[in-house]
Amino acid sequence: MILEGNERGFGAELARHLLNPRDNDHVTVHAIEGFVADDLYAAFAEAEAISGGTQCQNYLFSLSLNPPPGPTVSIEMFEAAITVVGKKLGLSGQPRAVVFHEKLGRRHAHCVWSRIDAGQMKAIKLSHYKRKLMDISRELYRTHEWDMPQGFRDPDARDGKNFSRQEAGQARRAQADPKELKALFRRCWDQSDSRSAFAAALWEEGYMLARGDRRGLVAVDASGKIWSLSRWCGVKPKELRARFGSEDALWSIEEAKAAFREIDARAASLSNAEPDPDAEHRRKALVERQRRERQKLRATQEARRIAELKVRQKRLPMGLKAIWARVTGRYQTLVASIVLEAKSAEARDRQEQQDLIDQHLSERRALERDLSQPDILQALSASFETAIRPDPRQKLVLPPDDIPFTKDQLIADPALILDHISHKKARFSRTDVLRELAKRIPDPMALRAAADTAMSSTNLIQLGEGGDVTTRDYRAAEIALSASGAALSASKSAAVDASHIKLAIRKQDADMQKAFGGRLSEEQRSTLHHILGPERLACVVGLAGAGKSTMLKTARAAWEKQGITVQGAALAGKAAEGLKSASGITSCTLASLEASWKNGYEPIAPGDVLVVDEAGMIGTRQMMRIASKLQSIGAKLVLVGDPDQLQPIEAGHPFRRLIETHGAAKLNEIYRQREDWQKQASRDLSEGRTLEAIESYDQHGLITNRWSRDTALAALVEDYMADVELNGDSTSRLAFAHRRKDVYALNQVLRSACRSSGTANPETIYDTETGPRAFAEGDRMVFTRNEKTTGVKNGMLGTVIKFTENQITVELDSDDGQRRKVSFNPKIYRAFDHGYAVTIHKSQGVTIDRSYILASRTMDAPLTYVAMTRHRDRVKLYINGQDRRPCFEKRSITQSFWSHRRRSGPRQ
Repeated sequence: MILEGNERGFGAELARHLLNPRDNDHVTVHAIEGFVADDLYAAFAEAEAISGGTQCQNYLFSLSLNPPPGPTVSIEMFEAAITVVGKKLGLSGQPRAVVFHEKLGRRHAHCVWSRIDAGQMKAIKLSHYKRKLMDISRELYRTHEWDMPQGFRDPDARDGKNFSRQEAGQARRAQADPKELKALFRRCWDQSDSRSAFAAALWEEGYMLARGDRRGLVAVDASGKIWSLSRWCGVKPKELRARFGSEDALWSIEEAKAAFREIDARAASLSNAEPDPDAEHRRKALVERQRRERQKLRATQEARRIAELKVRQKRLPMGLKAIWARVTGRYQTLVASIVLEAKSAEARDRQEQQDLIDQHLSERRALERDLSQPDILQALSASFETAIRPDPRQKLVLPPDDIPFTKDQLIADPALILDHISHKKARFSRTDVLRELAKRIPDPMALRAAADTAMSSTNLIQLGEGGDVTTRDYRAAEIALSASGAALSASKSAAVDASHIKLAIRKQDADMQKAFGGRLSEEQRSTLHHILGPERLACVVGLAGAGKSTMLKTARAAWEKQGITVQGAALAGKAAEGLKSASGITSCTLASLEASWKNGYEPIAPGDVLVVDEAGMIGTRQMMRIASKLQSIGAKLVLVGDPDQLQPIEAGHPFRRLIETHGAAKLNEIYRQREDWQKQASRDLSEGRTLEAIESYDQHGLITNRWSRDTALAALVEDYMADVELNGDSTSRLAFAHRRKDVYALNQVLRSACRSSGTANPETIYDTETGPRAFAEGDRMVFTRNEKTTGVKNGMLGTVIKFTENQITVELDSDDGQRRKVSFNPKIYRAFDHGYAVTIHKSQGVTIDRSYILASRTMDAPLTYVAMTRHRDRVKLYINGQDRRPCFEKRSITQSFWSHRRRSGPRQ
């Protein structure tokens, strides 16, 4: 968050500003600490009175905390930042007041300290406080993984008030202070998260936002002077465009000058003009309702607090019983238990307050979008707008972070974090160590000390001069894998007889000819000969939808004809199930296979073949264990996958390294997509040409651009429901997103839309691992954990056909049309969720007719490749301007969207 502070006096004026309800929707005095007084005016008067005993006139230090637009920032995060600032500036323990402001759906905080040390009657010196605030701000952006402003990343742009000689000359000609002008424009940029907000901020300062003659955004003042916003805000033109969109819909410079002339001519009438009464009424009604709701929550919590306090007090023994309880120690135990209960109740109340605040901020932002962007209302009917709101009964509960150590353990031995990081990353830096340690150690000084200790560990190996490191354990795994790979590749096993290969190919060609008139391609035949050869290590790289399963089915028949036992395995249970159903190879998860070896059971004998599917998702350590074991057994290892699809969750890219070292057969011909241009787009995605593939889909009208996540979500639901109404169950469809919160939103919206358009069957709410979920007959379900007793795998999809409180029956999806039914007790097995949408990670290996993808800035090239190659017939990608990845920003992709905004866009 951006931190700005200043030393000042005039406490009464500051209190008036902080408590001003006219300029803010909500003003909350969060804390007044260290003062005798319990209201802001009296507290600052108290500080002024104490300062009278010193020569200090600026007896207060006022700090504003402005979080970035978009992320949800809790009260605890504000408090933690304030605590860090207090320690860094030497103000810890000083009297302070904290006030929250909310306006236009955004929240920021103010903290005011007294600078006067009452014990010594001296003002605390705040040397270099601006630089210290900048350091803290930058660290907050890194810790919370927010998008850091350019001025924080680029040393040349750290001070937004810096000005060039050219800027100084322009300011002199305008008879203005260049530093003040630079600060003015920068302030407008910092406080605006939308184009309409930026235009409003400039207008308040007497400038009009306009389109420059040579593209880009400019400001025009009443005298007709033109100010380059890129130069005066200190940002690059592409950053302006990324935040505020294309300038095409804005007035030109001449139109802006004409508007100023018209304003001058009609000044009297405009000064008497009243704002839109309907808009003002809606704003006022919303704010008043929200204030009533907050007041009601405070009253409810206070009544509950008093009632719970009385109950806890009654539990304490009195009189002689109390004396005896103290002697036996039971009293102290009971008090400790009561203190824990009180803390838990306080945390509960805080969470309720935060939930209500988040809801109100969302409502306020939605209202501003409605009022400033009427085309949203044209796109969404009232019922549709209701449908895109999540059901408040079904909250998303994400698992806690996966750090297996406590704060005390990490402070005592910070090097513990190294193995945790190395499990996920092959190489990492000090920044990665700081990021992980910060999840447990909030204190900056303790954090820095812990990072220093961890980085000096003897378990680390330096990698070059860039500062990256790895652990000795990981390096040993790399070396062992390289040795096992070389040994497998150099050794030989019994090759499959040519007659068995010909027979298997002939049989497969006959089956394909009968089914759809096809036959194995030359590419598939060549790959068959590669994996059926004598080498004990064979790698196959197959693009998404390139016929790997058909090739493996033929290979299985040839191996079995030779008398060779074939075993299949994959990282995920669903992938193992898919390998078994598509190729007929008996398969299990790699974890299950390793558990068998650990327990002394040997499912793979010398001379057997292990086929590992989705090999590109396996980490170095696990690949090393598999390869070493097969080498010692004397079995053959066949690795099948695509290193450019989903990357390993664990550290390393061993499949890619084995391919580079020992070679691989390749399947490049795509069969999944039916249109030639879609097949070419899939090849572009596989080779890293993401933008070219997206442009190809855009040319065919399959890329939808919207200005916000909500409107992109609404467009996706509209298209999905149109498909449901047109094709029904005859077409398979699935929505995808990368982040779990986006998948949750998609599931909530799609389920609500499906229930609104059809029969709303009775539903029951079940307690799942990710929160309460309502299910009814006909709902889509996804399983999120393997379960042996029912035979379901993580990622399997199905439809609810019957349910009671203690049993749910689901008909599982199947590519072969033979749908299996499973039943389970939702009170025992809780790893299930709605299945209208899934994460992209769960989609690898899935084939459906139509895909609907909600894009986000977290979607990199491998994720986009997987998401956009699951379909047979059609895929639609929904991009929004607030959460767009840079590879989606080429003008040719977005010009149709901005043209639409120019015709019917919001008022500026």
